[in-house]
Amino acid sequence: MNCYIDAGNSRIKGRLARRTQASAEPFSVTWPEPAEPDAVGALATRLEPLLVDEKGRSPRQIVLASVVEPRRREWLETALAEICPTAKRRWLSVPRKCCHVRVAYEDPARLGIDRFCAMIEAHALVEGRPLAVINAGTAVTLDVLEADGQHRGGLILPGWRAQLEGLRSAAPGLGEAVEPLLSADDAPASELNADDSPGVAEATRQLGLAVDTTTAIDVGRHWLLAAGVNEMLAVWRQALADQGELLVVLAGGDAERLAALVSPEVDVRVESDLVLAGMVRLAKARR
Repeated sequence: MNCYIDAGNSRIKGRLARRTQASAEPFSVTWPEPAEPDAVGALATRLEPLLVDEKGRSPRQIVLASVVEPRRREWLETALAEICPTAKRRWLSVPRKCCHVRVAYEDPARLGIDRFCAMIEAHALVEGRPLAVINAGTAVTLDVLEADGQHRGGLILPGWRAQLEGLRSAAPGLGEAVEPLLSADDAPASELNADDSPGVAEATRQLGLAVDTTTAIDVGRHWLLAAGVNEMLAVWRQALADQGELLVVLAGGDAERLAALVSPEVDVRVESDLVLAGMVRLAKARR
């Protein structure tokens, strides 16, 4: 049994791949809070029931990808060593080229492994078209691929929640207006109704202006992302027109929310999890 873990900024997502099963079993846990007195223990408690079955069987190999800071990476490494002491742990890194994708960065190691995994999976799913590969999570990353897999580069924007947290930190006086939006973002989608959804009301979206501070912040964060993403898509749609129609491949926790803001002139395809699927592809690839 192999385990694939994507240690993101907000969550740790993973898949257990058993030889007897056709598909992998997904799981997701949140990171312990920074002030947690025993972060490793808390993380081990969350992960152990997911990685060790009722017969005591655990993965033989754990493949990991992470863009988090060294402290949290060390938490995860230590917790996994406690839970699965005999498992081989393998941290993935970004090669200059793999799976028909060639990295534009002069130093590939400086490209996030999550972005590379998303690109190779998107390129494998959709061959022969230029792609804009977007992962909408804590950060919104956007990378452009030519039809033959040449990476042209990308950009990184703060995601919906990151905008709120940054604004609350930089302008404490807006904290009271920001809190309802943070609470709405924290609520499971099944618990939201039309009145408290973090989306922008259609009438307000058409006007583009708000008459209260909370709505002004909400509208602002939506249109900041919409403007930035759509402007770049317009530029690269035109620049790569001779290679075919640009396709946007979207993944991440806020993929559906961002898909609704992409220009209707652009083809969009939403995937459940490009990063984890790309991790599996990279781990099995022959360079």
